[in-house]
Amino acid sequence: MILNELKRVITSKKFIIVILIGLLIASVSVYIDIKQYIFFNYDAPDIQTPELQEKVKAMVESGLNKYSVFFSSFLMSIVTMPILSVLPFALSYIEDKEYGIIKQIDMRINHKKYILSKLLVNGIAGGLAIIIPTIILSILIFTFFKGDIAGFYGYGQIGGPFAKLLTEKFSLYIIIHIFINFILGFAYASIGLAVSAFIKNKIAIILSPFLFWILGSIFCSVLNIYNYSPSAISQFYRSVGMTASNIFIEIIFIIVLFSTLFLSKTRKDDIYEQ
Repeated sequence: MILNELKRVITSKKFIIVILIGLLIASVSVYIDIKQYIFFNYDAPDIQTPELQEKVKAMVESGLNKYSVFFSSFLMSIVTMPILSVLPFALSYIEDKEYGIIKQIDMRINHKKYILSKLLVNGIAGGLAIIIPTIILSILIFTFFKGDIAGFYGYGQIGGPFAKLLTEKFSLYIIIHIFINFILGFAYASIGLAVSAFIKNKIAIILSPFLFWILGSIFCSVLNIYNYSPSAISQFYRSVGMTASNIFIEIIFIIVLFSTLFLSKTRKDDIYEQ
């Protein structure tokens, strides 16, 4: 059931639209960050000495370095990730309730299997919605842009707890980066699904992960536990002092908490009493 449901989701028009939106957002992020280098005016009167020309040339090359461009693709997705992850499948449970599909499914399969499949498919779809645009754009960036890691403006500074890995084995770093984004998407999708078990307002369900992202970040800021802030975790590669444990503890906490809430509210007896 899980594989069939997942196949149905990732081949749906909704999922494809979400991927395209993710690609558009990442592409706009890149453009905003590099347009100053693409259209740099070398003829400006205040940079006409050979020394200044060399400096601005180095600056432009650094700005258009493929590693710099790669990280610029995440500038806007940090904020949009919570919403994009919930779009592919998080409304499926409430829609099944609206159309009376749950009772029909329960006649054919075990109710617990149905609920668990919802959790897994929703999480996987949410994770894929986040990483597929990243993978596609990364391939394009590393195909068409040039530069080496030594010329990256964030050399030794960007990467968070994986900064050393970034400079020494970037191929392994990018796998870890994409994996973290996947489980982040899984976690935010779990929030939306859990909320759908409690309320019927679809807009509120879609916005719930983003609201969690904002309120959680404010809460962690007030308590001075920045390394567990959702906003910091979303941009772990820029967070100084963050550890891998901070990242995974936060994400696992979100997944376990909201999966438990969803399971507790979707017991067979509770559904049929409504």
